[in-house]
Amino acid sequence: MATKVPLEKVDEYRYRIPQTYKPGMRTAGLVYADEELLPAIKRDLTLEQVANVACLPGIVGLSLAMPDAHQGYGFPIGGVAATEGEHGVISPGGVGFDICCLTGDARILHAHGYTLPLEQFAARWVREQIRCFDEQQGCLSVTGLRRFLSMRPRQPVYRLLTRSGQEVKATADHPFFTPEGMRPLEELQVGDRVAVCPFEGVPHEEPSDEVIVDEEDVQQALLRLDKGDRGNSRSQILAHLKRRGLLPLRYSSPQLPYLIKLLAYLTGDGTIYFLNGHGKGVCRFYGQPEDLEQMRADVRAVGFTPSKVYPRERQHVIPTDYGEVHCATCETSFRVTGSAFAVLMIALGAPLGSKAKQDFHLPTWLKGAPRWQQRLYLAALFGAGMNIPEVPTGHQSDFYAPALSLNKQDGFVASGRAFLEEVAELLAHFGVETGAISQQVSRPNPEGSVSYCLRLPISNKTDNLIRLWSRVGFEYHREKAFWAHVAVHYLRAKERAATEVEIRTIREATGGSAVVIYEQLEQPAVNLRFVERTLYGQRRTNPRILAEFPSFAEFATEATEGLGRSGLVWDEIAAKERWDYIGPVYDFTVAHPSHNFVAEGFLVSNCGVRLLTTPLEREEIQNRLKPLLDQLFRDIPSGTGKGGRIRLSRSELNQVLEQGAQWAVRNGYGWEEDIPRLEECGRMEEARAQVVSDRAKQRGRDQLGTLGSGNHFLEIQYVDEVYEEALAQVLGLHAGQIVVLIHTGSRGLGHQVATDYLEIMKGGMKKYHIQVPDRQLACIPIDTPEGRNYFRAMCAAANFAYANRQCITHWTREAFQRVVGTGELHIVYDVTHNIAKIEEHEVDGEKRTVIVHRKGATRAFPAHHPDVPELYKEIGQPVLIPGSMGTCSYVLVGTEQAMRETFGSVCHGAGRVMSRHAAKRGISPKQVRNQLEAQGIIARSATRDGLTEERPEAYKDVSEVVRVVHNAGLAKRVARLTPLAVMKG
Repeated sequence: MATKVPLEKVDEYRYRIPQTYKPGMRTAGLVYADEELLPAIKRDLTLEQVANVACLPGIVGLSLAMPDAHQGYGFPIGGVAATEGEHGVISPGGVGFDICCLTGDARILHAHGYTLPLEQFAARWVREQIRCFDEQQGCLSVTGLRRFLSMRPRQPVYRLLTRSGQEVKATADHPFFTPEGMRPLEELQVGDRVAVCPFEGVPHEEPSDEVIVDEEDVQQALLRLDKGDRGNSRSQILAHLKRRGLLPLRYSSPQLPYLIKLLAYLTGDGTIYFLNGHGKGVCRFYGQPEDLEQMRADVRAVGFTPSKVYPRERQHVIPTDYGEVHCATCETSFRVTGSAFAVLMIALGAPLGSKAKQDFHLPTWLKGAPRWQQRLYLAALFGAGMNIPEVPTGHQSDFYAPALSLNKQDGFVASGRAFLEEVAELLAHFGVETGAISQQVSRPNPEGSVSYCLRLPISNKTDNLIRLWSRVGFEYHREKAFWAHVAVHYLRAKERAATEVEIRTIREATGGSAVVIYEQLEQPAVNLRFVERTLYGQRRTNPRILAEFPSFAEFATEATEGLGRSGLVWDEIAAKERWDYIGPVYDFTVAHPSHNFVAEGFLVSNCGVRLLTTPLEREEIQNRLKPLLDQLFRDIPSGTGKGGRIRLSRSELNQVLEQGAQWAVRNGYGWEEDIPRLEECGRMEEARAQVVSDRAKQRGRDQLGTLGSGNHFLEIQYVDEVYEEALAQVLGLHAGQIVVLIHTGSRGLGHQVATDYLEIMKGGMKKYHIQVPDRQLACIPIDTPEGRNYFRAMCAAANFAYANRQCITHWTREAFQRVVGTGELHIVYDVTHNIAKIEEHEVDGEKRTVIVHRKGATRAFPAHHPDVPELYKEIGQPVLIPGSMGTCSYVLVGTEQAMRETFGSVCHGAGRVMSRHAAKRGISPKQVRNQLEAQGIIARSATRDGLTEERPEAYKDVSEVVRVVHNAGLAKRVARLTPLAVMKG
């Protein structure tokens, strides 16, 4: 929402914000615009942000806004400001950063399978672990938390609902996982797919401090085991457990959740024994290798050391009515050797030795545990002993009734029944219905005894299966958990499809209103809003009648495409609406390199431009544009989250961060002549890889040589008009010539650098007694350890961006060579956006060292400046200003006027006037593509919305922006470039 910031007109292209506008302003603001551009700049908080920047400690000169300015994070995009070089501050908001949040009631899925409202993590986040999606392994994983963020929302808050009934409220910029990668909420619309986790778990309850195992319990267990104190074994075991904080063991003990799972699994598919009867205790766990690794991790979390996983080939002879059947299997297991662990498991209630030949019951202490701890026990028990969710052969959609099985020999059947009855009683607390326990005689054992198979069946009614698999689920069995998640999603989809059909049938028969129809429905899970959306909503597809509903197998294939066996599924957005929200919003910085977590069931995640010339004329390439664009699309990865063709080791990534484009050239991605044509010669020497977090490195590790998404692009253009022939000749440009413009940056690595240091700076402002009018302007003195480290990390991110564009340049040359027979593409120049640099400028008549923040702005140094490359010394630094997709771009050179007024800075593009969501409204990608083709432009996009989000109408008129820059004397126009082919992320 715009504010009434006073503007004083200085001349036709300059408007001043007086220093008296608000308390704390240390200087005035200056906006470069004309009467045509000014309304767009006034539309949001751009002017307010210019005034806020004027409050920065140590600011010198003016707080500046270029003609492409629009609202950003802290600084406006298109904002420029300089602070004192020796003692001034540096701010991530002046380089480029954004933050996104969820409302406090968003339920976060914890590693232990319970949910906790996001706002309640404020006092506990340091010690917690939550569920996340491991993109590399394709599975659900867990992550620790590095930071907990809380603030007032700076973006609109939306309420998002899906077809399966999932709901979440988040700020417009909060990213959600889609088939195209992480995309902000503001870009999503009805019909889009997002990844959700159908598992709900149970609400968190704070466990009590009541003791469940104490020293006496362990002593009693040792006596039952006939383990005296020979060799001080009893004393050693007790001391061992005390050292690990396991005695006394309480409901609130942090190790208990892991012990509960291990206990339940041992009860189902493990065994405890003592070597030679009275030697060391051994607990052995059997299962699939990937599940055993999770168990091993939990053993370590308790404080014990597991063995490695051992495979063992086993030969089986199975007697049948048709003779013996011989088969071989590979059994995998690991063991925990040590009496302390074994005795603790026994004290908790684990059976010792053969489970079929003894009586055991559900641990009595479990009945007093919080519901989420009971869930852990049941889920691990089911991981060991319940059948996998599946449909019978010949039945496409009706599931087998799940059952928990238990084998008992003669004389122990009664206790087996009692155990299953206790399990059924526990399940009732989760709303899960069970049937009568069945008993079947197994074949005689080799020694002649008889075994019985006891089965506790679960009702296979739809709502009951949903409660079982979404509230309890499976632990320690990834395959069962995967199919349970998919089955829950399938059953919910069938339920809602049936209800939709019923709603439409009633409407056709009675013509009743939504309210009347709602009152006639028997489905309790459906609310009035669902009825209204069914009748009046804008679905992209018609609801399927049940006869046409896909089989479970078909549904599973479609719902999990691209998600592997993670347990995540694709869900369709049913509604998205603005939400009137008053209060703080929250977010996490997580430790996992995939940078995501599960909230309300949803999976929620430096720049520059380079111009290349070619020896080709427009008429030479016109008929080969499409195959050339196709080749570029194959060779250069693009789109949100896309990984690249280069896989870097840790040491190689560190070299990229410190050497930039020079690393790329040395490793074959370019020519030596490229280096002097890059700003800073493609390397900021202050960069230090060691101050870039592991998290940031992980995000950038596979993204070198990738284009990304959003406003990033690669365009094949031609020189449409030359304004200054002599200057164009020095730059290697002439009318009709084919050129290539590349716009991309440091990808997720640069964003993570800003994320990491923003939090450091928030604490640092208190430490160094800094106050600013907007928390988004968090800053810190550059001559502090924190300030120096941020600057070095930012330089490292800039080096990554230089190297990124260098690799893309290399593959662009290769694509041209393959398709048109020449790879002689020469770099004109490479300029950076979104960066802070230590430079020397004249301020108040004297030369001073300052820190120039250019956010969405670019350098424009004049002729003979020492930082201008030698080949351009006589004309000034090339300035590249790309337009929006489908519109022209400009080449300019810097001037002395810019040095005097703007610290040698100009705009970096056209500047948005529409949000990405607004840009998509009322137009399809096909319509945008048709519009471009009507202008003679072909386009390819890695994502469905890449074209609509970046359509020309979403931006200011770049020609008008450049006209202001040129007429204000900040840069001089040299040439205009018009696109022929556009590649978008």
